[in-house]
Amino acid sequence: MIVRQTSSLAARVFGGTIMTKSLRALAVGLVAALTLSATGAAQADETCTSDPGGGALATSQALAFLKVLSPLQQTVAVRGYGKVAAIRWSNLPIAMAPRVGVRLGDLTVAQTAAAEALLQTALSHCGLKLLADIRAADSVLMPLDTRGIGWNPANYYVAMIGEPSTGKPWILKVDGHHLAYNITFNGAQVSATPLFDGVEPVRFSSGGRDYAPLAVQADAMRALATAVAGTAQVRLEGEFRDVTRGATVDGDTNFPISYPNGNLGRGVPYDRLTPAQKRLVREAMRAWVELPNAAISAPLMATYLRDAALAGTFVGIAGGADLATPGSYVRIDGPRIWIEFIVQPGARDPQEIHYHTIWRDKVADYGGAFAH
Repeated sequence: MIVRQTSSLAARVFGGTIMTKSLRALAVGLVAALTLSATGAAQADETCTSDPGGGALATSQALAFLKVLSPLQQTVAVRGYGKVAAIRWSNLPIAMAPRVGVRLGDLTVAQTAAAEALLQTALSHCGLKLLADIRAADSVLMPLDTRGIGWNPANYYVAMIGEPSTGKPWILKVDGHHLAYNITFNGAQVSATPLFDGVEPVRFSSGGRDYAPLAVQADAMRALATAVAGTAQVRLEGEFRDVTRGATVDGDTNFPISYPNGNLGRGVPYDRLTPAQKRLVREAMRAWVELPNAAISAPLMATYLRDAALAGTFVGIAGGADLATPGSYVRIDGPRIWIEFIVQPGARDPQEIHYHTIWRDKVADYGGAFAH
């Protein structure tokens, strides 16, 4: 298990945010809904744990969430189950890429509590923390939004693609700047992908505390890249400016995705790594796979760690192994798992850096639907 900083989620949600009336209501609701336990809040370190989750609980909480929405919000929150709605997500700010669903910043305290109860069935405590911390990063960017592109912690959306059901597939979508959770229930495949996470600034202070939302992921990939940097075949050809299997302004329009095959140009095979290097590969996988609720992440991780799967897994890097400069890139490429981590120049300050990452499953994206 990866150990992560998970002190009081409630206290972190809107530290330093400029509060409008709706944001103040949202903050109060998040405090009520994200307080996991007095013990957990008091601890400095906590493993990546989960509340009870899975399809039946998620469906129950989704229906409870819809029940407290207005009729108009209910119409907006649920879209018909199909590819067009499913692939509508982006990492870009709202003015550049409109979202589907209800805006978190528009919810009342009671509605926010219901939304968070739903999210706890789909995300681990680490996934909830990452959502809160990425939104906190947008609160830092918000006063700098001279272009009006929508940097704002309120501009994150929750949608359901398909009516929540215990017998039919539906997708829970949480989507905003630098974050996209797409978690499918009752699909042909257990699925928490595509999952995009990024952050700018990568480190910041707000409300009297320090943040580094993607520190776990960055540290895991940095340790891996540094350990394998001198290994034959690990260097990937070309230069990288962004993740290569992400979304466009219009959504995940390249889905179904094509991937490299064969043994050439994919990096170094897992089987050629030392035991210590192999452990770092597995730890890097967990940094993403443990973001969804354990009911979802456990079977996925077990699939990725099968001997046959690891034997077909490659690690590739480009740029600096220390992940300190734009163009530094690390990739894990297996029979199913695909994780990319890229360092980019900052959007607000090109002299700084920011991160983009994506986890995809070559078989199970969107629950294994819409691939044909």
